[in-house]
Amino acid sequence: MLKVVVIEDEPRTREAIVKMVNQNCLTVKVVAEGKDIRSGLEAIRVFGPDILIIDIELSDGTAFDLLKKIDDIRFQVIFVTAHEGYALQAIKFSAFDYILKPFKVKELTDAVKRAKDKVVKEKSEASIETLLNHIDNTEDKKIVLKTLDDIHLVKVVDIIRCEADSSYTHFHLKDGSCLTVSGNLKGFEEMLGPYRFFRVHHSHLVNLNEVKKFQRAAGGQVLMTDDSKIPVSTRKKERLIEKFKTL
Repeated sequence: MLKVVVIEDEPRTREAIVKMVNQNCLTVKVVAEGKDIRSGLEAIRVFGPDILIIDIELSDGTAFDLLKKIDDIRFQVIFVTAHEGYALQAIKFSAFDYILKPFKVKELTDAVKRAKDKVVKEKSEASIETLLNHIDNTEDKKIVLKTLDDIHLVKVVDIIRCEADSSYTHFHLKDGSCLTVSGNLKGFEEMLGPYRFFRVHHSHLVNLNEVKKFQRAAGGQVLMTDDSKIPVSTRKKERLIEKFKTL
């Protein structure tokens, strides 16, 4: 059963969405509701939805303000709005779904079905990718890193950590060198995730095999084998500790 969170500041509309989804959409269920950014973020943090249905205009900001506060978005989003404005162009361009108020039951349920299909497809692809990557010999696994001047073949096990810098990523290696490549951290997170790399902060991806210890002081940070101290975001602490148990 896939989990749905609904964030809508109009009580009657929120109630209608919840009722439509629970009565008409098989294999999904609304597990939490929110009326603004604060309550919405709490619902997402606690329930970890597969699908988020959210009104663009909330009482204390916009849906985009809320999404900016989430480090690691792992759910499909269906935007709800009463206005066909500039924001919808960005939503269409980004391949997200939306429905316009007032909407019919079929419009909502069709959007939920499309989101559900994407979730199922991505989970299946992620499982297959993880399986194939773990079958490979991690010790010999290499990735290609293109810097301004050269093309480097780097062993995954030689990467200590990666650090985001706008549209660039800095790779810190065991030999003390640092390679700067064009590309955002999220792409490298997806590439290195199966090899025990974990994004502890929106700007930092670390090799869990190179973590010396987790320090609770200063809000939480990890000490790496290169003696660097990397901050751990509040939302990542629990998952990081769970990851340690699998090493």
